[in-house]
Amino acid sequence: NDSRDPNAARATRTVLVVDDEEDIRRMLRRVLQERGYRVVEAARGTEALQAVRDHVLDCILLDAMLPEIHGFDICRRIKSSQKYGHIPIIMVSAIYRGWRFAEDLRESYGVTAFLEKPFKISDVIVAVERAIEGKPFETADQEDEALGAEAQASLTRGMDAYHRGDLDTAIGDLKQGLALEPNSFRLHYHLGLLYGRRDNVFEAIQEMETALGISSRNFAALKNLAVLYQRAGFKHKAVESWERALRSAPDEETRRGIKEHLMSLL
Repeated sequence: NDSRDPNAARATRTVLVVDDEEDIRRMLRRVLQERGYRVVEAARGTEALQAVRDHVLDCILLDAMLPEIHGFDICRRIKSSQKYGHIPIIMVSAIYRGWRFAEDLRESYGVTAFLEKPFKISDVIVAVERAIEGKPFETADQEDEALGAEAQASLTRGMDAYHRGDLDTAIGDLKQGLALEPNSFRLHYHLGLLYGRRDNVFEAIQEMETALGISSRNFAALKNLAVLYQRAGFKHKAVESWERALRSAPDEETRRGIKEHLMSLL
């Protein structure tokens, strides 16, 4: 085995794909196998639970809507088991949507990550890799997001212009980047920051909300959004955003500071 081959390390990793749509299972099997994973499939709830007993699994990709047993019930059974509760579960759904639902799944069901259908294959791969590594999926959007060369150049030019004190040029550069890659967390986030610096509070809020639609638990974006809502005079939205930021805070000291600030707002 070539130790430099990234697929070699994944060869012993087994992913259970649970979905009643054969086309989706086939597509996921192909992309996971191309990256060196061993794939086990199940089309129904009972098959999924049997597969958990029959195989040593490193990750489960679980559709919420399944025949026989609901995906949530499967998740609860696995997570309440001493033997299998450690297996990370990535829940997938076309019906249930939004960050609040994703939060509930994490807190009540122990789900590691949540993907909405239709999903991007790249998101599935990153979610699986991070789940197996024990890392949160959401951090990928800001830290590891790969931009195309032109969009990256726009972001770099924009940041350079900002550091020169030329806010208008910086904002124009980031807008050019978003014209190329409209679903970029980093571009929306930094554009939101720039609008905030220029006191375009409502434009800043819109960009931060868009960024959080891409990466719902990013602490920096949540904190900035809360501050922006306060500046705009939207007290209840500020409280909601600070509460979301509290759940994503990186350490206890930060959590304590947010709690004190929330008490001053309530």
